[in-house]
Amino acid sequence: MAKLFSFPSFEEYELENGLHCLLIPDHAQEGLVIALQLPFGRFADPQGQEGCADICIGVMQKGTATKRFEQFSDEFEQRGATLFAEIGEEQTMIGVKMLSRFKEVLFPCFWEMVTEPRFDERELARVQQEMATALRAETIDPGAIAHRHFFNELAGPGHPAGRHHTVRSIRRIRREQVIAFYDAHVVPEDCTLVIAGDFEPEWFARQCRETAAHWRACARRLPCEAPPAEHPGKAVRFVEKNDLTQISLVVGQSAPGEFDERRNRIALANYVLGAGNFSSRLMTRIRSGAGKTYGIVSHIAAERRFGALSIATSTQNRQLEEVLSALLHEFGLFYSDGITADELEKAKRFAIGNMAFQLEGITNLVEKILWLRFYRHTVEYIERFDEMIRAITIESVNDAIRSCFDPEKLIIVGVGKRSEVLSQLSRFGTPKRFHYKERLV
Repeated sequence: MAKLFSFPSFEEYELENGLHCLLIPDHAQEGLVIALQLPFGRFADPQGQEGCADICIGVMQKGTATKRFEQFSDEFEQRGATLFAEIGEEQTMIGVKMLSRFKEVLFPCFWEMVTEPRFDERELARVQQEMATALRAETIDPGAIAHRHFFNELAGPGHPAGRHHTVRSIRRIRREQVIAFYDAHVVPEDCTLVIAGDFEPEWFARQCRETAAHWRACARRLPCEAPPAEHPGKAVRFVEKNDLTQISLVVGQSAPGEFDERRNRIALANYVLGAGNFSSRLMTRIRSGAGKTYGIVSHIAAERRFGALSIATSTQNRQLEEVLSALLHEFGLFYSDGITADELEKAKRFAIGNMAFQLEGITNLVEKILWLRFYRHTVEYIERFDEMIRAITIESVNDAIRSCFDPEKLIIVGVGKRSEVLSQLSRFGTPKRFHYKERLV
């Protein structure tokens, strides 16, 4: 069978300091993308210092040992280059997009940002203020509140997925703590550097390899990989927010992580359940059929070993019991009867087509190859993706559903007006009660 995609030729090697390098020349355009993947994310936040990873990456982009923020920023802006950073739960990507003719100037600036950030006190305060402002908006959003409580219930406060940064945790982080976090985590060991676009590999070998090789760690990297969440059984939470005319719901439980052999089967099943937009069961039977909600979607959050399935929706307060009963009924059928061969075929077509979109353009290619390296896949995972997905059988998908999920272990979280929804929610179990301003521990 023909391959879905063939990766361009690239050079790959590891430096003595543990930095993994991939060079992907592509002279079709004058662009150049340089991206560094760091194997840590928000799950690495120390207890009581939630938000430290975001602050660290934010302040790293605000100046270097030899350049204050204004000068550092001007180096990129005057050349039309863009710094970018994406912080996940267990991995972070930081990089720069530029015209290749500026690489001699901008690569050293980027590399100094990585290896010798300034950690200016004023820029630290600005980053903290920006994060606190964004967080205040998030912490009054009923959907965000419901998701925070869901993960807190699922994983518990001792698990990285059960802890979340707050305005208080952000504000009490000090410069020395950010530097200590940087020293412990921003080290070359297990990092991957990708350079893709209009350049010659000899340029990196001649101009940059020695610079990259001089990046030395002052400590061995601390692990940042969360275990699966083991929740004992069914739970119901009610979070009181009395200005709402609708209740926000999140229902879910643990799910396989990326390392689990059932991961692709569960992804296909989830597309059928609620990730397939208007073609999914939850949308067609609860939104379109019953007309009780504007939207309902299921999502799987998957790290290396930790994973969670969550179903999110909202409805008028008076319709809570009806909507939640319908949701639980559909999940029960999903668990007991599985999906049909026709539903699986539609999910396969979507998965194969969506992968093709994810590989368009040099930036997407860089992101995908970093994803492959982090989850320990070879490029054959992408090149044979079409074949691999088509080989998945209906029996294996339905076996995966029954082995991964259990309707008796669902967690239900509702955020809404107490006088109108609490009695309805109580029919599904005895709720643990919270106020939306209450701190999660």
